[in-house]
Amino acid sequence: MKRREFVNASVGTALGAGAGVGTGGPARIEPTGSVLQEGIRASFPRLAGETFVNAAAGTPLGAFAEAGLRRYLEFQRLGPGDRRGEYVSEMLSNIRAEIGRLIGARESEIGLVHCTKAGEQVVLDGLEPWRHGGNIVTNDMHFSGSLHNLVGLAKAGADVRIVRAENWDVSPDAMEAAMDDRTALVAVTLVSNVNGRVEPVRELAELAHARGALLYADIIQAAGIVPFDVHALGIDFAACNAYKWLFGVHGAGFLFVREDLQGDRFSDRLFPGHVAFNYPPWVERPDPNLEDLVYLEPSDARRYQPGHVSYLAYCALYEGLNFVRRIGIDAALDHTVRLHRRLNDQLDRDRFERISPEGQKSPIVTYVARDVARVARNLSAANTVVSLSGNRVRISAAVYNDERDIDRLAEVMNT
Repeated sequence: MKRREFVNASVGTALGAGAGVGTGGPARIEPTGSVLQEGIRASFPRLAGETFVNAAAGTPLGAFAEAGLRRYLEFQRLGPGDRRGEYVSEMLSNIRAEIGRLIGARESEIGLVHCTKAGEQVVLDGLEPWRHGGNIVTNDMHFSGSLHNLVGLAKAGADVRIVRAENWDVSPDAMEAAMDDRTALVAVTLVSNVNGRVEPVRELAELAHARGALLYADIIQAAGIVPFDVHALGIDFAACNAYKWLFGVHGAGFLFVREDLQGDRFSDRLFPGHVAFNYPPWVERPDPNLEDLVYLEPSDARRYQPGHVSYLAYCALYEGLNFVRRIGIDAALDHTVRLHRRLNDQLDRDRFERISPEGQKSPIVTYVARDVARVARNLSAANTVVSLSGNRVRISAAVYNDERDIDRLAEVMNT
């Protein structure tokens, strides 16, 4: 066996790319290191044809996630034999607990939703003070899709207060100035998709709670790459999707709702579940102690789920969570930050102005380009993928990237 074949076979097995799907594996895989780094890259076939430095837009499908998808498709196509049914049952039984462990939450605080914005909408729909004359405070570093929704609500008559950034940053003082005793919710993005800025969520939560308000955080650019604990940060609600730093696919999102808020300060709006009939001909002997239509509400965050979700997509997330756990979030972030520093040292700073905060450990770094059209042409010609928006160039390296990718990207950008 050739060396490359040996590396790919041995490390691919360690990553759960084959028959070992869902079975665990080594406790930790370091992303930096020649043999293991090569094995990690080999698990992402897209990297063979592209220099892909765009994890914040969505990670390429890994072999481990593809294997999870395949197991579910085989379950649907062939039935539950050959442990296919056991795999799906294991995923459904464990997925919420695994998500909870990732963000420092209890399993009972996790509900499954199809995307991040869907989770945020559940919060908006269920927050009674907001629906009865309260206001929402946010800022323009919040996710633009969420801001689009909030602007629409404002046009419909809601009180939405959007604090504007200065120099790509928003101070807690500016956020506090927008709050008052009618503020129901402070809504922010934990790690900005614009420039990787880390929101001072702990401070904002304290400011919100002092006024009787609650705090929602979009965590899609943090979960799986930035270590954090929702309880330690004072977060009341959070939502995420799987296709970025969790190495899953679209359609597998989740919503965190602090346990003591459920069904109390945060009311039910979707009412998932199945009603039981307590009258003939549905039952022979109705129970006189029960209503005709028996409603049993879920006792945890599943009460905010829409009903059936994409079990196929959650199989990919299940394997993505397994991959993230074995890499280690701290190791993954250190790897990404190191690669971004290498890029920063090589870029022509006359052509590229950094608008990401200095000194923050973030998985995203963004520059304003003097000639973004030239950059776009060069990237396309070199088959190199980052995110371009207006005159901004956003880079987001992940554990599958290495120094060769960064050196190539720097060369392409500087050309």
